[in-house]
This record gives sequence, C-alpha cells and structure tokens, in this order.
Amino acid sequence: MTLYSVPKAPDPPREERGPLRVRTHIAEGNLVMRRGLRGLLEANARISIVGETGADADALRNAGRLSPDVIVLGLDSRHRPLEQVPPAPEGPAVLVLADTDDSYQVHHALRLGVTSYLVHGQFDADDLVDAVLSTARRQPWLSPSVLAGIVESFQTGARPAPAPSAPRADHRLSRRETELMELIVLGRTNREIAQTLYISEKTVKNHVNHIYTKLSARNRAEVIALWLGLRSGPDRFAA
Repeated sequence: MTLYSVPKAPDPPREERGPLRVRTHIAEGNLVMRRGLRGLLEANARISIVGETGADADALRNAGRLSPDVIVLGLDSRHRPLEQVPPAPEGPAVLVLADTDDSYQVHHALRLGVTSYLVHGQFDADDLVDAVLSTARRQPWLSPSVLAGIVESFQTGARPAPAPSAPRADHRLSRRETELMELIVLGRTNREIAQTLYISEKTVKNHVNHIYTKLSARNRAEVIALWLGLRSGPDRFAA
C-alpha cells in the first residue's frame, strides 16, 4: 500500500546515517491498539519507543518530559479530536493516526502544526515506519484520501465545513451536557455515549432529559435542530 510524502526526500547514504534512532512516544487511548503500534514500531532498528500513554491532554503533557522526536497520536472522531495536540513547532513532531479523513479535521490538524496524517485502513506496517521516520524530519506523510481532499480544496476553493459548533450562551448547558450534545449530533446512541464518556446509561438518560428541558426540545431530532441553529426554540416566540 502506497502513501504520499509531501515531499519525501531520499534517505541519506547508509554510511552517513550513523546510529540514528527516532525517539517515539505512542499516545493512543485504546490499549490493544497502543500495544500493537508499539510492537510494529519496536521491530525497526531506527525507532526507539520512549513511552506510551493515552491520548488525553494530561498524558501528552507528561510525555513531553521524555523529549520524544515524534508523537504518534491516535485520534477518535467520537471524542473532541484535536484539543490535545501539542503546540508546534516547539514540541515534538506529531503523526496523527485517525479514523476519519474528514476535511475539516484534517485542515484543523495541519493548522495546529501536525506534520503527518494517516487514516486507518490506508497504511500497512512498512508505511507506518516510513511515516514515523519522515515525520521526525518534519517531512509530511499523508494518506491518499487526505491528500486528495487537500488538493480538491485548493482546486475548488471550498473551505471545509466545521464540526457542530459549541452552544450559544443562552443554552446554558454544562460542560458534560455539551459533550453529550456533540455525541448526540454525531448520531450516537445512549449506550455508545455511555461507553465513550465512561458513565452509566442511566446517567446518560438523566443528562439527556436535562438537555431536553434546557433547550425546550421533545426528542433527539428537535434537540439536534436547535443545537445546529436550524430552528428556534419555543421560548424565542414567547411574548
């Protein structure tokens, strides 16, 4: 499977390489996935794994103490995907492994300073190793669909549409309710929301009922329409 480097400079002659080992930290919330990535990367003599953590902001801040050259960051579109990306160019280079090639998320990641962006299902073990080595040199590697989306945006001049925005101030939702609303807009069921936020389904139902009350909505369809600004709530027509 072939990925695209933008650009990919040729490796220096072997006699000039020396004992280069790219210090790599793996930040992935799924433990099975994290261990799998570690096994694939450790098999290459030019990569040294200096740590592994989840993908939350606190874990990444702690990872910075290890001074990695590259952070391999797993992103899940069901969560707030890019809040935890370390600042660039001061920090290590970041290689994102994502479950989506959504144009808005890709452009947002690149604006934040992410160097490379790969989509699950569009790379194999050799591609991953090459992408880590290239990212360490600050040379971007992009999955084919990501590159195609970027090219299309330049050709058409279209700007990627943002994800559902945060609620207006008069919605008065709590932070947790805001997180639930974002997942509701993505079409997640109560069970999926519970699994994502590590809370019980009963707690999800309670939050959803509070959201309905605050937004004056009767069901999911109405609450999504209100959240996205596609219609006004009944309170806006009050005398």
